[in-house]
Amino acid sequence: MKKLYLFDGYNVINKIPELKLFFPKELQRAREALIDYITSRRSSLGPGCEIKIAFDARKVSDDLLRQQTVKGICLRFAEPGQDADELIISEVRNKHRDHTITVISDDNRVGNNIRVYHAAWLSVSQYLLLVNKKKKHYGRVQPQGQHKIDSIDGGDITEELKKFWLK
Repeated sequence: MKKLYLFDGYNVINKIPELKLFFPKELQRAREALIDYITSRRSSLGPGCEIKIAFDARKVSDDLLRQQTVKGICLRFAEPGQDADELIISEVRNKHRDHTITVISDDNRVGNNIRVYHAAWLSVSQYLLLVNKKKKHYGRVQPQGQHKIDSIDGGDITEELKKFWLK
């Protein structure tokens, strides 16, 4: 089965401090920053996955393409009278039979509606933990003799055990 990750665009932007700086005054810049953020962490989601971001269509020009691809990520903008939640729910309904779907959103309406189709639901904070932890460790080699224990992996290690393990 193909993997599909669906992002609730403005919902995610509002939960990531460095992206929220642009919202709501600079929507285009906020969208571009989100695309860059996801792209830079794409490898954490696994090879060959499809990524889509759904956005409400507020404050977009009339000539905006409702669906476009930027940096390998499909962007979908809601039609007038529709919102991103409806786009996400519809996408899950249409693709759940041939895709393993994960939705990234803090919106309970979205989460409650996608469960019917057995889609996974990650809160934005869960997504951040997943991709930032993997990004931090991906492809990095510690120089010999230098050991770093991060707060997620080593929070419960005592000073005594550090001395023993990190000889």
